[in-house]
Amino acid sequence: MSAAPRILTVGTGAVGAIYSWRLGQSSEITAVCRSNYQAVKDNGFDIESVKFGKDVFRPHDVVRNVSECVTSKPFDYVLVTLKALPEVYNVADIIAPAIKDKNTAIVLIQNGLGVEEPIVERFPDNPLISVVAYIGTSQHEPGKIKMLGSESLIVGNYSKAKSNSETQRARFIELLKKGGVDVRVVDDIEQYRWQKLFWNASFSPVCTITGMNTSEVLESKEAMSAVKSLMDEVISAANAEGYSFDKEQQMKEMISTTKATAKNYKPSMQLDRERGSPMEIAVILGTPLKRAKERGLSVPHLEMMYSICSATNQHIIHSMSKI
Repeated sequence: MSAAPRILTVGTGAVGAIYSWRLGQSSEITAVCRSNYQAVKDNGFDIESVKFGKDVFRPHDVVRNVSECVTSKPFDYVLVTLKALPEVYNVADIIAPAIKDKNTAIVLIQNGLGVEEPIVERFPDNPLISVVAYIGTSQHEPGKIKMLGSESLIVGNYSKAKSNSETQRARFIELLKKGGVDVRVVDDIEQYRWQKLFWNASFSPVCTITGMNTSEVLESKEAMSAVKSLMDEVISAANAEGYSFDKEQQMKEMISTTKATAKNYKPSMQLDRERGSPMEIAVILGTPLKRAKERGLSVPHLEMMYSICSATNQHIIHSMSKI
């Protein structure tokens, strides 16, 4: 009988806790925890999920940073569920101590576009598994996780990767499915990263800057004008990259889905601003803006929103450095 796969989760907040818990049904999980370290070390994760039920999940090991858990035995997977904040840190630097050889697969469950680039640059020989998550979950106090409704993961090929990840990807998907996770496999993960951005690069910054939740934005003519302008430009940028999204259909679906399933919702970008935490501006607004400009597109609304949100983010980061 083969040993259980060894998985290191880096960034064990709400999303990391849920997927570590599900993977932990058939794998040995080491969790890197920061603000919730003592609570999880002492009591595990107290999880309440509509889909998976209630449980206390105790990882095999809980550590404060990656260096603490490095031994001569390599991990099979390093699962990154950190917020994508290149303005604050480099994910490749954080996980580097755990990448002992080219057999360790790196799994990214992160928002935004271009999150794979620094990993491919630093670890070109390691298999890379890129994942887009659709899940509503939060950590309302250290170690206490609440997950609303269902969840799903889209796992796909990253075309710019330099190492073949097919074997490791198939095995990881099997581990997820053993934990009851809803997994969809696709050929091109960037297509789905773009599609998620149609919402995240429009509703998220408008909610963040106006202070309105989704229902209030939907009821505001001025706010919806901004949402539609941003969404239009992001879809144009995606299509300039070679995709063929139907702009009218995508906009209609994004707005109708928000009305049906995200009433009175505050996006994570908005919640981060309210908490005074750094926001995922670079990967949600900055990368699509950069790609659009490289293609010669004029995207004035996206450029203006990026400038405003980026300035706000720098103010937050600067304020944190004073504490």
